[in-house]
This record gives sequence, structure tokens and C-alpha cells, in this order.
Amino acid sequence: MIAGPYLVSWQLGFPQDGCPAEGPRPVNFNLTQSGNQLSVLIGGEELRGTLYDTFDFSVSGGRSDTTYALRGRAVTSGATTTPDGGTTQGNVRLVGSLSSNSSNSNAGANNCDLTERYTADRL
Repeated sequence: MIAGPYLVSWQLGFPQDGCPAEGPRPVNFNLTQSGNQLSVLIGGEELRGTLYDTFDFSVSGGRSDTTYALRGRAVTSGATTTPDGGTTQGNVRLVGSLSSNSSNSNAGANNCDLTERYTADRL
């Protein structure tokens, strides 16, 4: 399970010409998980997607003028089993990228694509 709150650290983005220097940069992610289905709020929009057996995940969503895609991998560290056969929740870190695509409704204006890398530690 990777559900829960995470503290996010952002790296410098790679904007296309004419794009803002950075997109939505939430301080926290709060992932909700049901089976292999994930959801999270980014930029006020709910993103939905899948957690794979490899602990890679991909969620996406948005409005007609702005869409988001959050991708990453969950990396665990620390004990995940106890001597009596029980399990404990180890430390979980997410590493990946957030891409946003904004379309400009002005005639002749280009779309704005931005991808930013992040790391996030479970709180």
C-alpha cells in the first residue's frame, strides 16, 4: 500500500518556450488507494490511475484546457516483516515526474507543456 500523505520536494522544471517557470507544485500529495487504483488532487483536479505490481504508478486527469499526468515509482526501505510473521509499513519514497499541458484558447497560441521531477517522503 502506498496510500497516505507525502511531503514533496521539487526539482527545476523544463518549460517549453512561453510557458510559466513552474506548474502546480503542491507541498503535499495525499494518495488514496483502493486495490491497484490510485487518486490524488493536483492543481485542484482529481487525477486517477493505476499502481502496478512493480510499484510504478501513473495517474492523470484535468479539464479540457489543462491536463496533468503524475508518474512515479514507490521505493520502500526499512523492515517490512516482523519476526512473528506480521508486517510493518516501511518508509516509502516516491520518485517521478508531474507533466502538465495547458492549451491556450487564443487563436494561433501554442500549447504549454511542462514536466517537473519530484521526490516525496511519506509523512
